[in-house]
Amino acid sequence: MLALTAAESAIVEALPPIIARYREAGILTWRLLHQIEEEVLAVVSATGLVPQFALGMVKAPSILGYPKDDRPADFTGHDVRPITFGAIVDAWKNVH
Repeated sequence: MLALTAAESAIVEALPPIIARYREAGILTWRLLHQIEEEVLAVVSATGLVPQFALGMVKAPSILGYPKDDRPADFTGHDVRPITFGAIVDAWKNVH
């Protein structure tokens, strides 16, 4: 459980500069959400501070079938929101 908490904290900490680079997009699309997820996981992984298994547990599993298109990201109708996606959406709302 500590590894998951560490992963979430590291993701939240790494997101503000990543989100700032994408803010001009204006709208968080599914494609952009997936792109940001890949980038933040790579950044956190590169630190070596979070075990890889924990990063695998917090990212969006492909089996959930989240879209990867240019529609605005909207979790209506989805029962699960992966930790990475939740952190990205929260940062998107708060980083200006």
